[in-house]
Amino acid sequence: MEIGRYPESQLSVGKSLPTEWIESFVGLLTQTYFTQTEKDHRFFDVYGQIFAQEIVFVISYIHHDDHLAAPITIYLSHEIVDDKITKQALEKVVNLTGHILDDIFSQEDWNEFVPNWTENDYDKIPFHYKITRENVGLSLQAEEILKKDGLI
Repeated sequence: MEIGRYPESQLSVGKSLPTEWIESFVGLLTQTYFTQTEKDHRFFDVYGQIFAQEIVFVISYIHHDDHLAAPITIYLSHEIVDDKITKQALEKVVNLTGHILDDIFSQEDWNEFVPNWTENDYDKIPFHYKITRENVGLSLQAEEILKKDGLI
């Protein structure tokens, strides 16, 4: 499964972000948007991968009971410069995610999906993003089944 902007951004070749960071990010999102998640009966599912050229974050907003209900999934990509991932870039990802979610939650009938990578500067740091309806967790499960059966 390719989650980044580059052909080598396959999950199988990336390095996962530390579990502690992912759990902390999910906790922050859940705490910040608690009222909204309770109202929508949804939760946040976050993935993060480090590749040679980029770091990719995937934030899905998924229904608790109906995992087939279309989620909102935000993909964020940030170029790795000089083989360094800065703490500032990680903090900007958290803030940028908040701005995107604030926009989504501010409109009852929000439906402005951006299925192609779009470049954006956030606080003088360039990021690429896209917003889809993909359930990344289900896609990863399907990929594992296909791998076990030797189909990919």
